[in-house]
Amino acid sequence: MIKNEKQYDATCARIEELLKVVGNETPTDDINFIELDLLSDLVADYEEVHYPVKEPELSDVIKLGL
Repeated sequence: MIKNEKQYDATCARIEELLKVVGNETPTDDINFIELDLLSDLVADYEEVHYPVKEPELSDVIKLGL
């Protein structure tokens, strides 16, 4: 569990490092893949609480022509 912004930033930095060594061909039992997967879930949980994605306003949708 990520408890604060400092931990969040450190976790994001570690994810960036792991993305340099983990690719589509990396086996799912590789230690770097497992770490990346776990850290990504932690970041997603933290962002869901602290950086929620809000529903767009109708006027914004209309402006985009969606």
